[in-house]
Amino acid sequence: MGLLLVSMVMTIVGVGAQDSKDVSGTWTAELRNGSVFLQVRTSTPNGLKPWNGDWNMGETLPLDEFAGLPKNDDRFTAANVKFELHREAGTLAFDGAFRDGRGAGLFTFNPRAEYAAEMKALGYSDDLPLWRRFQLAVYDVGPKYIKALAAEGYAKLTLDEVQRARTHGVTIDYIREMKTLGYHPTAIGDLVRAHDHGVSPDYVKSLKAAGYSNLALEDLVRAHDHGVTPAYIEELGRIGFKNVAMEDLVRTHDHGVNAEFVQQLRDQNVTASTLDGYIRLRDHGVRAEYVRDLKAAGYDKVAADDLVRLHDHGVAPELFRELSAQGYKSVTLEQAVRLRDHGVSPEYISDMKEVGLKDLTVDDLVRLRDHGITPGFVNHVRARGIKDATAEELIRLKNGGLWRQ
Repeated sequence: MGLLLVSMVMTIVGVGAQDSKDVSGTWTAELRNGSVFLQVRTSTPNGLKPWNGDWNMGETLPLDEFAGLPKNDDRFTAANVKFELHREAGTLAFDGAFRDGRGAGLFTFNPRAEYAAEMKALGYSDDLPLWRRFQLAVYDVGPKYIKALAAEGYAKLTLDEVQRARTHGVTIDYIREMKTLGYHPTAIGDLVRAHDHGVSPDYVKSLKAAGYSNLALEDLVRAHDHGVTPAYIEELGRIGFKNVAMEDLVRTHDHGVNAEFVQQLRDQNVTASTLDGYIRLRDHGVRAEYVRDLKAAGYDKVAADDLVRLHDHGVAPELFRELSAQGYKSVTLEQAVRLRDHGVSPEYISDMKEVGLKDLTVDDLVRLRDHGITPGFVNHVRARGIKDATAEELIRLKNGGLWRQ
């Protein structure tokens, strides 16, 4: 039977609710380097909460856990294959076909009669209907794992806690490695959270090698969540920031400050003595390109605080070039900020020149703009016979209500 036919069978079987006395469904699998990426799909029993509809599981398992599959053949092809996955709670029996290492077909779950009694002997008197035993089998939850957990200090867990630890990848090896590294929390849930957030023994070892030996488990979770890697720590060290507290590393990374950003600013002779200084520059939008463009406009050696202020006030390097083209060749940084804040643009200056108001100082331009003196108002004044009004006279006329006449 080819894979196309198997897929058709899967579609038909997948419809409808599961009989509570039978658990069966469809499967797909892919053989990869001694592992099997297995997916099973089945419909849930009628009325079972919280599920509504089909139930799916996908997991990569060692090939050795399956009986009936070839050991070293990622291109395995066969038209009629039967294999099994044996668990303490029962056996999943598969049949179907493979082509080039990819297979599909049907499965049934056969519970193991002794399982419920073995679990009860360990203190688990939970009701274990067929559907629950199927789930426990899929996730390989049984006496062996429970006893191993107890041996590592995690006894008297609820079955839900055991299942959660198992499904979230908290293996006995993981527990032992973390314990060796100094992390053996009282609650198994803390290890579940650590594993979920990517805190592996290798990650812990790498941080210890970088000088961070006494971090709490929660600190490790936060560090990993925020992207603090040994490589990041090393690159900051190379640019002079060594032995940085983990809290500061997290904050620095969160704000997007890395070695490349710092070096690019340093190449433009912009430096800060602390990471906080670079965080401030980054947060306020100061980049190496901005500094470089200011230099091209004639403003070299601008202090870090001035760069922040200029950028915060929207003073672009182009403003200085445009002001220079209007005859304002020696505008100070403070004057540029003031012009920008008061809405005096190069276009405004050009418009005022066109109506004859030339050689205005920066203060004149700001006052005219603040009082709403436009080229239109200047023409209005001249139409009333006042031909050579100064900036002060224009302001006085505007304030006196001439514009309403």
